[in-house]
Amino acid sequence: MVHFPDSAPNGMCRPAAVNATEAPCTAPVLSIIIANYNARDLLAGCLESIYRHPPLRSFEVIVVDDASSDDSYEMVVRQFLHVRLLRNERNVHYGRSNNRAFEIARGAFFYLLNNDTLILPGALDAMMEFLDTHPTVGAVGSKLLNGDGTIQASVKALPSVGAGLFGARSIITKLFPGNRFSRKHLLHLSHDLTAPFAAGYVSSASIMIRQRVVARVGGLDERLSYHVDADYCKRIWDTGWEVYYLPESTVIHFDHRGGTLANRERRFRSIVEFHRGSYIYFYKHQMKSAWHPMHIAVIIGLACRFAVSLVLQTVKELVPHRSKAAQREA
Repeated sequence: MVHFPDSAPNGMCRPAAVNATEAPCTAPVLSIIIANYNARDLLAGCLESIYRHPPLRSFEVIVVDDASSDDSYEMVVRQFLHVRLLRNERNVHYGRSNNRAFEIARGAFFYLLNNDTLILPGALDAMMEFLDTHPTVGAVGSKLLNGDGTIQASVKALPSVGAGLFGARSIITKLFPGNRFSRKHLLHLSHDLTAPFAAGYVSSASIMIRQRVVARVGGLDERLSYHVDADYCKRIWDTGWEVYYLPESTVIHFDHRGGTLANRERRFRSIVEFHRGSYIYFYKHQMKSAWHPMHIAVIIGLACRFAVSLVLQTVKELVPHRSKAAQREA
């Protein structure tokens, strides 16, 4: 299902309607792309922040609703008349939803934005200006803040075996965040966050990519939910373009509140997707042969980590239920 607006406010480009005979206006400079699943209220806040702090140059907003059941699609139709809105007939997940938007986006820059974000003043203009003045950079990511203003681990070295021990999810990193090994993987710990710097990869929660880079690299890997940003940035580097982190562009990100972990089934599924994605990334970019010792070590390591993660998540799911039962008995 496709919904295109009939008019656009100043700064926005009116897209041609489906089967329209009139020619569309000049293509916008920026295409803002948001994939959404069951996050109506967060999506509304995200869209409001875009129109509250719009870029100075022409732009379009494309929302791909991934078969939500929470009235997300209808909310956009009612409240955001200028959004180009697509609706998947079934839930096809993040990568395919964004790839669908890539096919109709018309900007010179494609900006992937999570639905659980808030755009702050100047964030979009800073990213476009940085790409304008750095012709070797193919993609740039924002500094992401948690809702309480603390900095998220959204800029990292490309995934490696060491990231399993010293990455953001590592127990070692949580206990000793300043250790030199974690600082090599989590680049926000080892860089001055007042100046831009080259990154292995940046979070796809807020990443701006040149259209011609997307044309060269292709779409997102639709098999991936986790590691989709690492995979895409690795492919950008492999084509000779650079990926940078831009602290000047700041976006608030309410991490994992955008519908992906909304219920127990999806939380357990996310564990499967994380470990499956880890293996796919290794297989695509690092595996030398099926019988290489590193391949065997990765399989064993991921299997053990997967088992531990399942046990820990099961405990997390059971504890709240026990607490509620105790309260009822009291």
